[in-house]
Parts: sequence; structure tokens; C-alpha cells
Amino acid sequence: MPLSLFLIVVTFTIKVPPPAHYLPSSSVIYLERYYFDLDLFVVHPFVANAVNEFVTVKAFGYESDPQFFQAFLAAAPKNKIIKRSLDIMVQMLSGKRAHRGIGFLGTQSLQDAWAELTTEDPSIASTGRNKKVYLLSELIHDDRFGSIPKQQQQNYGPPLFTVGTCDFITADEEEKSFYFYSHIMGTRFCGQMNHLHRKYT
Repeated sequence: MPLSLFLIVVTFTIKVPPPAHYLPSSSVIYLERYYFDLDLFVVHPFVANAVNEFVTVKAFGYESDPQFFQAFLAAAPKNKIIKRSLDIMVQMLSGKRAHRGIGFLGTQSLQDAWAELTTEDPSIASTGRNKKVYLLSELIHDDRFGSIPKQQQQNYGPPLFTVGTCDFITADEEEKSFYFYSHIMGTRFCGQMNHLHRKYT
């Protein structure tokens, strides 16, 4: 079933059924059509092509540690990649499959699911805007996206964050299309104040 998706700029209008924010995004998307972390900051609305059946993001450092940044995830209902990722989560939680790399449950299971299924279905091995599978990339904002200003954060934390996760973005690397900041200002990993310890996280 082809995916039809349009993400609007006003992110807080997106409804995720409770208790979705406690679950890996794959567990929500299997029956819903998309998942979108509310700490993403939309720069340009994303519109999936009609042929896209699965869309997500290759996490920063993908080449050395293949993981999917599932803060943004879209799929046709009952998508087989999502179903396989849920099966892999059960294996990981029951100790039948080892954690690898950064060790996050959702990011690993989703990437493992797609990688395994490409051997069974070559039609999903090739990715792109006009393919069944469309993989965006998490990058650090640089001169390729010079027309888009970096997030200003001098009031939110130490200089570390100026070149840290506040400037991680989601984009189509080939087209140089910039869609989201990975974290909006003032959220975790982007200048949020930990009031208990009076320090920035």
C-alpha cells in the first residue's frame, strides 16, 4: 500500500496515541502511518512520494555503526520492515539477539530489520525518493546548507552545544534538502537545563 504523507510545520498538532512516548517508534507506526518526535524542529515540510512505503533516517555515524534515527518514521500500514523490527525487539529483550554499536533497542532493530529483508526482497534494497524505501540522513549542519541559519543558543548553555547536537539535522544528502533539526532548542541534548543539578544536558 503506497504511503501518502505530509508533515506540517506546527509539530505540536501531531497526535500520537498514548502511551506512545514510552515505546519505540516502531511499535506505534505498525498500525499508524507515521511517527514524529516532538523535539524535532521542522525547517521544511517533508512530502513522501506515492511510491514510498518506508521512510526513516540513517543516524549520524551510520557508516561505522549502522543505526536508524527513528525520531522520524513513516510507513504504509502493517509494513513488513516494521513488523520484522518488532520481532527483533522481542529477540533483543529476551536475550536471544545481542545489542550492537550504541546499543539502543529501536535504532538497531529497525536497521537490522531492513538489512535482513533486503536479502529476501531486492526491491527494497535500493533506496531513494522514487523507491519503496527512502532513507534520509542525519548530518551536522555545514556549508552545504548555508542558506539555513544554525540554531542560536548562546542563552541556553555552554559553547559546546554550538557545534554539538543542536546542529544535527535531517536531510536528503544527495539533493541537499534540509527538513528537520534533530533537536529543538531547550530540549535534551540541545541546551536543556537539568534543574536538579543546575547544569546543561
